Amino acid sequence: PRKLEGKHSSFMDNQSGVTFRSMFGDYLKGATEITVVDPYIRLPYQLRNFKEFCSLIVETRDVGVETSIHLITNNNEDYIMNAKESFQMIQDSLAAADVQFSYEFSETAHDRSIVLNNGWKIILGRGLDIWQKTAGRDDIAEMNQAMRLCKEFEMTIILNG
Repeated sequence: PRKLEGKHSSFMDNQSGVTFRSMFGDYLKGATEITVVDPYIRLPYQLRNFKEFCSLIVETRDVGVETSIHLITNNNEDYIMNAKESFQMIQDSLAAADVQFSYEFSETAHDRSIVLNNGWKIILGRGLDIWQKTAGRDDIAEMNQAMRLCKEFEMTIILNG
């Protein structure tokens, strides 16, 4: 396996072929504690992106190794009940895959990042909200990240600490 190094990537508006796996999948390997800081995990498509991230964790983690995901996000009164319901369902489904999920609301969190206890920190300019809206729930791009069109954003991966 090739040795991972820090990197910086820029993504263009309307670019396709971009997936969480292609962006940072290799950096997730060996991480057992993952902290996602993204103040905007509340609307259905943002929750979909977060669930897809969690699914990638389930796919890339070492089986049998205790793994936890902690989300720090913000919310407001209009969305908080739906978000809490969704987070409970995510918690239950991840528990079935032997992954612990916890979350907290922060009114001050602004920067977006994924901190991994394997030494890496992924800094995402837009957080997990990197794709433009699809044509709707029957659009195959809803299920296939590579078919979605990106928003413009940057990602930097650094050794943390």
